[in-house]
Amino acid sequence: KALCEFEHGARKMRCAADEVLLATGTVPNTAGMGLEEAGVRLTRAGYIRTTPRLETSVQGVWAAGDVTGQSALETVAAKQGAVVAMNALQKTRVTIQYDRVPHAVFTNPQVAGVGLTEAEALRRGRTCDCRVIDMRRVPKALTVGDTRGILKMVRDAKTDRILGVHIVSPIAADMIHAATYALRGRFTVEDVIDTVHTFPTFSEALKQAAESFRHDMRHMSCCIE
Repeated sequence: KALCEFEHGARKMRCAADEVLLATGTVPNTAGMGLEEAGVRLTRAGYIRTTPRLETSVQGVWAAGDVTGQSALETVAAKQGAVVAMNALQKTRVTIQYDRVPHAVFTNPQVAGVGLTEAEALRRGRTCDCRVIDMRRVPKALTVGDTRGILKMVRDAKTDRILGVHIVSPIAADMIHAATYALRGRFTVEDVIDTVHTFPTFSEALKQAAESFRHDMRHMSCCIE
């Protein structure tokens, strides 16, 4: 067993683990390419600076992929490539809304998220409100005998609009897509509540989280519509 000691806010914590993964991030491979000599500006960390349309500081020179310093995901790189092609060749003004791009870590259980975290929402001055649903309250999780995890929903308390959803679950990477569509559609909590869900599924946790803004879920039926 490996013993890990870490800080969570002002608290010092420790836990035991079978393996320790040091996820230290990535660095851009831009050194020695002559980009700055060509007038292409870089960030202090070495990423290529771009406009929201992914054009660099040199007109007609574009960048896509991890080298832009955005989400280091294959899906984002592919989308950026398509956006660059449209903007460069068709003279469009397409951009990517990165805060609506889902991400997942394929641990066991999986971790996935889309949109703002509670801390990010507060830093942006949003009046955020959050609810957490334990997977032990989800009938499907009980049925398959794996109740590990939670689902956390972040909403704007003034507009009722969903700002983010974050999940720990054996199938969090699959569950996060429903939340992604909700964010892209600018759903409110009421929109999710008003949507009829399939029973029993893990994704019901999304509706339960929305319902918990209106009711005490301890006194609600598991499949109430």
